[in-house]
Amino acid sequence: MSYASNSSGLSERYITLLMVVLVGYAVIGKGFAYLGFAPVFISEIAYLLGIAVVLQSGCLVAAASTLPSVVLGLTMIWVLLRTAPFVGEYGSDALRDSVVIMYGGFAFIVVALLVENARRLETILEGYRTFVNIFVPAIPFILLIERYLRDYIPTFPGYGFPIVEVRPGEAAVHLAGAAAFSIVGFRKMSVTWAVFMIAGLALVAVGRAAILAFVIPVLFAAVMQGKIRELAKVLAVGSACLGGTYALEAHVTSHQQARTSEDRSLSVEQLVENAESIVGYGGEQTEGTKKWRLDWWSTIVNDTVFGQNFWTGRGFGINLADADGFQDGDHPDRPPLRSPHNVQMTLLARAGVPGLALWGAFLTTWLITILGAMFAARRRGQTQWASLFLFVACYAAAFVINASFDVVLEGPIQGIWFWCVVGLGIGSAIIYRHEPNGYTQPG
Repeated sequence: MSYASNSSGLSERYITLLMVVLVGYAVIGKGFAYLGFAPVFISEIAYLLGIAVVLQSGCLVAAASTLPSVVLGLTMIWVLLRTAPFVGEYGSDALRDSVVIMYGGFAFIVVALLVENARRLETILEGYRTFVNIFVPAIPFILLIERYLRDYIPTFPGYGFPIVEVRPGEAAVHLAGAAAFSIVGFRKMSVTWAVFMIAGLALVAVGRAAILAFVIPVLFAAVMQGKIRELAKVLAVGSACLGGTYALEAHVTSHQQARTSEDRSLSVEQLVENAESIVGYGGEQTEGTKKWRLDWWSTIVNDTVFGQNFWTGRGFGINLADADGFQDGDHPDRPPLRSPHNVQMTLLARAGVPGLALWGAFLTTWLITILGAMFAARRRGQTQWASLFLFVACYAAAFVINASFDVVLEGPIQGIWFWCVVGLGIGSAIIYRHEPNGYTQPG
């Protein structure tokens, strides 16, 4: 298989644009997502330009040649079939709901760019290294400013929300990616960097999704790399700090202090409650949100797996929270809830059992492809390739875990990131399969 020796200038400029878009989503969040003019925002602009670049490259067929690509294509077709009948009734809401899968086009874009010129893999990794060098030190300050100085942050014109708005789960996913990037050997974990990492984790761990999205992928990366001892040292320091803070907080503050239902307090007590709720019973607030989710998910299962919408789901466009009677009326200042805080349940409710089955088949084939390439590289002693595939697998897993507890992949802020990571994995596997000993050794 041959790759383009002279990369297209258009493709190179698009890669730069895509990197800027991804950094904007990670560091600025919701404010960046609303750049543009409704209904065409920065995500649609990047999508349309990416499609044009792929068509110009002539690499679309190659990008769609892998098993995960084929399954993803079938999933996108099924979602289109369950979206088209509802566009007339629900308009842009139907299209907006469908992006949970339709943003998968970004995966094909990234794969095509890598197939067109394999050297771009090095460019992407170097770009990500620059990103984590900025993100990890910056995110604790961003979260602190957003938490305590929110009233002083300028609002986005015409919408009323702060220009900078990064949710804890979003930050946790990128911290997990940065940690995995370091664990596999692509960036040194300095003491200063570790301190910023721990500070960021303390601020994002107000939610269970954030805790799991970080811990599971990072622990898996450490086990696979044989770096449990190094990770344990970092976690021990962080745990000691949290333990001391918890003891001080318990001494000076009553644990029976009244709390409002608007938001969870940023305190070590809340972190402990979240950790307890994962493995058992937490506080009243954490258990309440857990029950709310489980009740809604049960309703969806009864309506599809055991109900009349087994094959079709309810389609894309209908507000699921309204239809199922789970609308959150406690936050009138926020847009109405549309999805059940779990991407699997969203797809089951909207695309039926076939939609959920296709999603599961895609995740399975993609993970098998990436881990298969990782183990093949290990057998051949190609440690950098193996590290790359492990990093990509852990990063994608962090997105899916977060999406299993929150509305994440249904929007561009994390959705485009996730599909770009998916495309990076598929593209890297194609390059490795055809040039395992070539010049594209990452790192």
